[in-house]
Amino acid sequence: MPDRHEFYRIEICGRTFTGTVHADGPYLKLLESRTFGYGAPLRSHLVLSKRAGRRYYAVYRNAEPLISLPLFLDEDLELLAGEFGIPIDDRSRHYSFARSPASQALKEWSLQHPEIARACSGITTIIPRWYQLGRRRLASL
Repeated sequence: MPDRHEFYRIEICGRTFTGTVHADGPYLKLLESRTFGYGAPLRSHLVLSKRAGRRYYAVYRNAEPLISLPLFLDEDLELLAGEFGIPIDDRSRHYSFARSPASQALKEWSLQHPEIARACSGITTIIPRWYQLGRRRLASL
């Protein structure tokens, strides 16, 4: 049965990542049997970073890692960053959620699930006014 809260799904480096919406806004989640909870909230301090050693993580700046990205190479990290518009720590290239495939999927999802989207839309995220943008698109159709 499909998850009505999922707005985006992509496989990168043999791992499945989803964008989901919960009561406090959109999240990035790595689907694995060992992964519990919602994942990492898509908020302004979320970055992709290489911590001690060679492994990449999705982290909040100056905080503990939220999602481990084992076996990721630089090109895998770039792909994940581009798909969800998440910045990579210490890189000059800027990623924007507004120009990402996940952003378009979130807008489409909000049109298909207006009740869920409205209930989850009051939280400040790196996706300002995501619910209103979807509603505006519906009005222009």
